[in-house]
Amino acid sequence: MDLANATIAVTGATGFLGRYVVEVLLARGTRVVAVVRNPGKAPELADQGVELRRADLAEPEALAAGFRGCDGVVSNAGLFALSYHSPAKYLDTNIQGTRNVLEAAAKAGVERVVQVSSSVVYAPGATKPIPEEAPLRTRPRFMWPWKVYAASKALSEQEAWRLAEQLGIRLSTVRPTGIYGAFDQNLMRSHKAFLSLPVGVYPVFFHINPVYAGDVGDAIARCLERDASIGRAYNLAGEGTTAWDMLRAWRAAGGRTSRIVIPIPVPVRMTYRIERAKQELGWDNCPLLDGMRAAVAAEAAGSSARRIESGSATPRLASGLEGADRSEDRNDSHNQESET
Repeated sequence: MDLANATIAVTGATGFLGRYVVEVLLARGTRVVAVVRNPGKAPELADQGVELRRADLAEPEALAAGFRGCDGVVSNAGLFALSYHSPAKYLDTNIQGTRNVLEAAAKAGVERVVQVSSSVVYAPGATKPIPEEAPLRTRPRFMWPWKVYAASKALSEQEAWRLAEQLGIRLSTVRPTGIYGAFDQNLMRSHKAFLSLPVGVYPVFFHINPVYAGDVGDAIARCLERDASIGRAYNLAGEGTTAWDMLRAWRAAGGRTSRIVIPIPVPVRMTYRIERAKQELGWDNCPLLDGMRAAVAAEAAGSSARRIESGSATPRLASGLEGADRSEDRNDSHNQESET
């Protein structure tokens, strides 16, 4: 697909990751339709030429109307939040919401969809680093609160693949690890909380391999551009990055930290293979320090906007989008998710 001559609908476009996805698409010359729950929250998107259409994930007819006339859909809306939400809400938003998006796309005559999934979809005990072929989680017998998000994302992606085959939709999915960037209310919010006091604590030996939000947006655009991505899932992750590396990069980028930071051992290693995205999409992730500098600069300027040079994984500051949705809900893919 030639994105310079395409119209792409993005759900969750007013959320954390959605803003980055919109910016990446605009940088490629794409006509972007933001299908969102509250268009009034994003007048700056309209100022950039983004068309705003109102729809909720729970409204199939409104979604179909929102997708009409588009060449593709980025299914980015979902639910992830640090505050408590019931298992029923996670399941309804992330599974039924995905079902509604896929069926609405088919009804609107849109055959191309990229779904933002998550690296948490993999079944426990997978060989590390985890490849895309590793088994996904199944529905647990008991929906414990600490398992429900991962289960809802795995079941959501499985439902997307099932419906894609049934409805003739050309589907790709991306599975990002923890996503960081400006005004993130999940991963970065936790990161800042650890460092908010004069004497703070921070995990060491914690391998999380976070990925920059702009790089996730770039991968989504590359999926849309390449037919070879149809029917494929892609892990998106940083490489060899620990939480302590995040702290160092944040500090080097000018981010606020505690005067004294006490290391707390958290010997956890979560690693994922990303060769498929590199080889099939030509994707790469920007250096952690570059991503942190972009996030710090954006927050200092009061803007979540980031334009990614077409074909480049290196972020550069843009002046465009202000007033990003800073609510706990995002989208997520990913680790950061909000409702539309």
